[in-house]
Amino acid sequence: MLPYKIAYITVTDPHNKHSWSGTDHYIWKSLQTQFKQVDLLGPAEPRFTVFICKIIHAFSLLVGKRFDYRHSTLYAKACGRLFGEKLKGKNYDLIVSPAGVAYIGYIKTDIPKVLVVDRTIAGTINYHSIFKKLWNFSEKQSINTDKHAMLGSALTVFSSPWAASIAKDTYGLPDKQMAIIPFGANMDELPSSEFVFKHQKSGTCNLLLVGTYWENKGADIAVNTLNELVKMGVDAKLTVCGCTPPEPINNDRLTIIPFVNKNTAEGRKQLDELFLNHHFFILPTRFDCTPIVFCEAAAYALPVLSANTGGVGGHITEGQNGYLIDYNDKGISYAKRIKEILDTPGQYEKLRVSTRKEYDERLNWNSWAKKFVEAINPIIK
Repeated sequence: MLPYKIAYITVTDPHNKHSWSGTDHYIWKSLQTQFKQVDLLGPAEPRFTVFICKIIHAFSLLVGKRFDYRHSTLYAKACGRLFGEKLKGKNYDLIVSPAGVAYIGYIKTDIPKVLVVDRTIAGTINYHSIFKKLWNFSEKQSINTDKHAMLGSALTVFSSPWAASIAKDTYGLPDKQMAIIPFGANMDELPSSEFVFKHQKSGTCNLLLVGTYWENKGADIAVNTLNELVKMGVDAKLTVCGCTPPEPINNDRLTIIPFVNKNTAEGRKQLDELFLNHHFFILPTRFDCTPIVFCEAAAYALPVLSANTGGVGGHITEGQNGYLIDYNDKGISYAKRIKEILDTPGQYEKLRVSTRKEYDERLNWNSWAKKFVEAINPIIK
């Protein structure tokens, strides 16, 4: 364990696994395995500034526009003052902030700053729904906050090559100020490799999709994939967990589970059984920066088929733990790929083994923490 003192800055509570999909919790826990002292300088927010910003945002919605106040100059500078005060008189070796471009970008300090992010704002403007219909001034401020924070940090750790390449090409971020490290699975208890491969699956080709929003995750394309597989003579079924279709679907091969609370013992058991008893994880997502669920699927040796978009490729190694499918495909290519795997003797079993290997070697938080230490060594000495 390294004898360094880390200031961990976030406006959410890392004790709460719900925040930022739990990722800031697992980053915080991972840092604790590597460093002697990791102090939380949060959760905290400049409350009066947030109040003003929410008023502006509410007015914007009334006229069909959006104000991205959490990346506004007003909010970012207020966060800089707030956390700057918290750092006074403290002797830290490093400042680390998850998704913290607005939290640490304007902090005046000589302590090296490290950002951990899964995207650039320049790359998500008009890509992700929360960055659509922004006021022109808001769009410019958000991009500037992002750029200012990254250029002012000693290192930005990206979860995918997609995000890193945009920062390099759009912001001019030098290679020496960036690292690419995939995230891990946001689950405390995961099965051993031995247990996963001893578990017997049914003869039916079971597809699994776990996601919160039906349209955003491309669940309709997953249903099309199911139908195409059946046309091809494959005995297939699809389970969609976490969302419901806008209109009822009459398909006896489709099972919809509207919600599973993975923070309860019952919910964790249900998810465990879903991952164990399905053959492929399918996610024709319409936009994504880092689908953490791919890491969880890999832990269960569950190969992934996903649309090739955003940062998805950062957590899929083609032919090892899954395949990237053309974004515009409506289900036929997904079905053809699955049938090809099933029709080739030994290919599915081989793919399962390499999928679990991806988890063991790359898509876990222990691996992330070790690579993080390697990345920050040049700036902390």
